[in-house]
Amino acid sequence: MNDTSAEITRLLNEKWKRRTPQERTKTASLMFVSARKIILATMPKNLSEAEQKRYIYERTYGEPPPVDFPFRQNK
Repeated sequence: MNDTSAEITRLLNEKWKRRTPQERTKTASLMFVSARKIILATMPKNLSEAEQKRYIYERTYGEPPPVDFPFRQNK
């Protein structure tokens, strides 16, 4: 799904490319922190530590944790 016009996408890409690597890294890091705060705010209450870690992983990566994930439990 793409709700942004090609012209706006082009302008945003040009603006992004003008940033220094440090500015891009800082922006990406802040976006990740914001996304994590949203995930934590929507996490169900009373989850065990293992369930919390699985929840965060699944919301972050959009898939179940890998088999070797330290807090994976068989379902």
